[in-house]
Amino acid sequence: MKRPPLVTPGGTMKRPPIVIPSGAPKARSRGTSSGSRLGPTSACMRSLDSLRSLGMTGTLARDDEGVGPAIPGRPARPILGKRRFFCVFTHSPVIMGGMQTTGENTKARIGYGILAIMVLGTILGGLLQNAVSTVLPAIMAETGVTVGVAQWLVTMFQLCLGIVIPLVAFLVRRFDVKSLFVVSTALFAAGTFLVAAGDSFTLLFVGRFLQGIAAGVSFPLIQVVVFQNYPRNRWGTIMGIIGLAFGFAPNIGPTIAGICADIWGWRSMFWAVAVLSAVTAVLMAVFLPRGLANGEARKLDWPSVVLSTLGFGGVLLSFTNATDAGPLSAACLIPLAVGTLCMVVFLARQRRIDNPLWDLDAFRDRDFTVGTIMVCLLFSAFIGVTLVIPMGMQAVQGFSTLEAGMALLPGTIAALIMNPLSGILMDRIGVRPVICFGSVLLVAGTIPMMQLGEMTDLWLIMALQGVRTFGISSLIQPISTWSVRSLHGRLIPDGTSISNTLRQVAAALGTSVMVLLMSIGGAAGSVSAFGVDVAIAFSAVCSVALLVLSFAFVRK
Repeated sequence: MKRPPLVTPGGTMKRPPIVIPSGAPKARSRGTSSGSRLGPTSACMRSLDSLRSLGMTGTLARDDEGVGPAIPGRPARPILGKRRFFCVFTHSPVIMGGMQTTGENTKARIGYGILAIMVLGTILGGLLQNAVSTVLPAIMAETGVTVGVAQWLVTMFQLCLGIVIPLVAFLVRRFDVKSLFVVSTALFAAGTFLVAAGDSFTLLFVGRFLQGIAAGVSFPLIQVVVFQNYPRNRWGTIMGIIGLAFGFAPNIGPTIAGICADIWGWRSMFWAVAVLSAVTAVLMAVFLPRGLANGEARKLDWPSVVLSTLGFGGVLLSFTNATDAGPLSAACLIPLAVGTLCMVVFLARQRRIDNPLWDLDAFRDRDFTVGTIMVCLLFSAFIGVTLVIPMGMQAVQGFSTLEAGMALLPGTIAALIMNPLSGILMDRIGVRPVICFGSVLLVAGTIPMMQLGEMTDLWLIMALQGVRTFGISSLIQPISTWSVRSLHGRLIPDGTSISNTLRQVAAALGTSVMVLLMSIGGAAGSVSAFGVDVAIAFSAVCSVALLVLSFAFVRK
């Protein structure tokens, strides 16, 4: 049987893999992931032990229509006939579904100092994700816009994440990861400079747009680097640290913004982050190596990009217009109709084309489908509240900007502790206890906060938000990992992309809905005590739904 040559990530030729067939065993194998032992025969196991002693990387796989690890340099397809077993040995890491990954107990391909630089750039993006929510009243007073218009500075960031994240897999295949990190971090620095120096709402909007585009590249990109350059037995710890960019940084951002606004003015934090981002971009250009990731390139389907942009953007625009013009106005209903139609066409197109942005076969897996719904509920209940709490406290109860930022501080401390700890606990006691416990905490902290519009005790608000965020930080990484770990082969990168995209869109939609609800009982574009309570009630509904799904479906 003739085998094609093997090309390494650096483009050099290597010895093709050694394939040692065995007879077809009677019992079917259950494992399908890299490093799994699939119904081993004595011949294959002796070959594994012998060749591993020579320093070669090997795995026992099954050529069952592409299920299991693919041979590097070859498409995943049956090689020796259905349900026959073979041993694959190669000097290069295993490639799963077009993504190169390292095996168990192998050395990391890059040092942790290099990873720290990439984590710093990602954390800066997370830091400003919600920081603008604390200073929105100051921005509204300075630019003269309504709350419905001003909240686009928050929503636009989330929308950009939802649009850009599906494209990251394509970008990784087309461009070097180092270039992507340097360009995205420099773009983030430029956007932050615009926000810091802008004297009009238009400039602030453009700056937030650039920030969102840059973060949409860096957030999933660092996950790709981890999966392709670190051994599997370290993924939990590393992803827990990286999770600080997604859980801790968005929580501490509003607090820092509030402190800076009270002492030096609301622009001071953006100036500081702009300088740090520029320095980080320089460090990346100097120290990051090339060839951090590779994959088989495929053509980008531009109609899918356009449809997804119009679909998600139209739905978000309808909710934003509903805040000022009303939910039954043409400004709300027309974008909603256009956006919904484009989303339906987009999903239908993914089934018909050969190079979809999303491989919807991932939804055939029950755990992935339920996990994706849970992630969307979590982010709908999470991101929007970081806008409702500071705006409600300042507009209704008359708290200062510093006090509004301080209300989110206990949750920040909880995120700092639980983001890395939840990954460790998931590996030691299983995912079900961690997710169920986090869901209970989220509901326990959210339901009493449904009276936020009448609360005048800062310490009570801080305590409830602390309980909420303890639960949220216990859920983000475990749910995200659980939702994709049952996917096999080529579906893993698609599932990761779908999950990351939908959770950002859900966060943006949840924020828009809460802003709409906050104006109930008051003048158009304003914030009322009753509206704040209704907005928190929306978060409570999402939290209870998440709790039910956690106990009903999370079994592993």
